[in-house]
Amino acid sequence: MEHEINEEKRNKFMEYAGKRVNNVLHDIQILEPMARSNAYDFTKQDVEEMFNAMQETLNEAKEEFYKRFEEKAKATKKVFSFGNSNNDNVNNTEDEVVSESEEIF
Repeated sequence: MEHEINEEKRNKFMEYAGKRVNNVLHDIQILEPMARSNAYDFTKQDVEEMFNAMQETLNEAKEEFYKRFEEKAKATKKVFSFGNSNNDNVNNTEDEVVSESEEIF
């Protein structure tokens, strides 16, 4: 089921998200001159730590936005089975019942 768009809320999103993304892009872009400047000294580890922190935060923010599109997550629940090391999510409804022959004693 596709999410129906509220135009007023979408326009508000477009305005605020646009401003915020531009702020983030600006802040990233002002890091670049530091890489070329002789005024700073840094290690490869320093660079890895900076960009790992930014990438992790970016990934977390993106996950939050994508939660809206994960309809499947609402309809699935975790189910255990022996021999299945990753015990995948299986589509089950709340009213499914284990038959007597499947009961565990």
